[in-house]
Parts: sequence; C-alpha cells; structure tokens
Amino acid sequence: MGRRTLDQYRDQLNLVLGDKAQFDERLDRWVNDAVEELFVMLDIEGRRVCAQTPTIAGQRAYELPENLVAMLVLTDRTNKKRILKTSIENLEQYDQAQTGIPKRFARVDRVIYLHPTPASVYLLHMFYIKAPDVLVLGTDVSELISAYDRVIHLLASKNALLDLRDHEAATFYFQTAQNLMRTIPTEEWLEGQMPMETIQIPTTIEQLRDVPRGR
Repeated sequence: MGRRTLDQYRDQLNLVLGDKAQFDERLDRWVNDAVEELFVMLDIEGRRVCAQTPTIAGQRAYELPENLVAMLVLTDRTNKKRILKTSIENLEQYDQAQTGIPKRFARVDRVIYLHPTPASVYLLHMFYIKAPDVLVLGTDVSELISAYDRVIHLLASKNALLDLRDHEAATFYFQTAQNLMRTIPTEEWLEGQMPMETIQIPTTIEQLRDVPRGR
C-alpha cells in the first residue's frame, strides 16, 4: 500500500499549479487517472483477474464488469475455444441473424458483442486487467507500494498540466515519471529474489518409487 494520502496528493498538485490551483473535484480526477494509468503500465499479477458469465441463447450483447480496464483473453469454456477480438465495424459485416458458437467479439464502451449470436448457454471466461480502487477520502492511499507514490504525483501533475494546456511542463513531468519508474524494482525481479526449490532428478530405483505418478 502507498503512504501518501489523497489529501497530500491534492496539496502537492496545487503547489505545482501555483496560481492555477484547483478545487478537490478536479484534483481527485487527475490523481485517480494517474493511478489507473500506472496500473495499466505496470505488469502486476494482482491487477489481472478472471470473471465468468453464461450466455443467453439469442442474446449477442453482454455487459462487462465495472472494474474492467482492458480485456486480455475471452474464452468459451463450454466449447473450449478462444473468442477472437475484432472491431465493431468488422463485426457488423457478418450476418447478424447467424447463431451458433461465438467465434469473435467486439467491445464498445462497457459492452461486448458476440458473433455468431449464441445458440445456447455457453460459459464465457474473461481474463482482464482490473481498475484500481478509486481514491475518494482524504485519507485514502493507493493499492501500489509506496515506491510508486512519487510516480503517481508526477503523472497527476502531467494530467493537470495537459488539461491546463501547459504541454511543455506536462512533457517534463511525464519524462521524469518514466525515468523514476526505471529505478523501481519490478514485481518479476522481486519474486526472482525468492529462494526456489531445485529440481530433484531420481538416480536410484528407491527414489523412482517415491516419485508421485499422475492419475
């Protein structure tokens, strides 16, 4: 968890903005956009989650989970097939009256459209990137480790300056954030420092007898 609170991010942003200081509503949007941007940029296992939903025969449109940022994989667990992503423009070229096992999907905002339209009940399995929790209270902190607190501040400053049309300063803050991120250990590197069990290769008949066999 982070250490800087939303109140602290607000104060720091207004220091950056100087005589262009803003009210909390706008400051909060810039901070939360920065947190979500950072979640998407980072390869963190905890932000990748799964969800399942059954199709309804004859229904082609399905709402996505509220916390979905980006779909990674969509599969039909019933038929053990992956459903490929396409554009809504391409999807509309197909026969919309066709029913069967879905082969492709298109996303529009918070809805996905399947083609062919499901002819029966199939279990859809979604593997996606979730959105971080929104910071609302002044005491709220981000879900990321505190090493990213300064990166969030820099990205929030970039967001604010872009909206206020100071593109040169926004570029500086974004580049500074990128440089800082290169110095922070990644989750993959941190887990790589953990001691791992070595692979044991049986060398005698007695050891072979102790090896578990698949059923």
